[in-house]
Amino acid sequence: MLRTTRFVKLIPIVVAAACTAGCGPFGYLKKVAKESTRAVADAEAAQAEDNAPYEYWGSVTYLEQSKILMGYSEYERSFDYGERAKQLAEEAKKKAEMRRKGQMDQRAEGVATPDELPATTGDGKASGDGKASGDAKAGGSTGAGGAKGEVKAGVSVGGGK
Repeated sequence: MLRTTRFVKLIPIVVAAACTAGCGPFGYLKKVAKESTRAVADAEAAQAEDNAPYEYWGSVTYLEQSKILMGYSEYERSFDYGERAKQLAEEAKKKAEMRRKGQMDQRAEGVATPDELPATTGDGKASGDGKASGDAKAGGSTGAGGAKGEVKAGVSVGGGK
């Protein structure tokens, strides 16, 4: 009877130790291998590679990095990368669906559309009252071999004198 009681008391301790030692891999299987991989696959199915390339390739890269970190038993960092992969994949899927439905324009950031370009005159020069002026002289010395000179530059932008 004493032997059975001791065994029953040891079961919770052994189970807790086994779960604590295996939290990393089990958490990885749920969070990264299952949820993040599914989210990236859903984004790919929604044609996010063409319609939301930044978010799609970001999620793919984060997922790959998560898998690499898992191989080195870096569980916490692996979970973080897996979570970020999942977030980007969900965002990519959402943007891809919106663009396919025509609810969102796709354009490169920093590139002006034709209606945002400055007005031009017939000769191709920009019109407007903004003035820019400048003068520059360039030269230099290469040392023992030859050329000599000096560099001067003066620039005024915005019509100031």
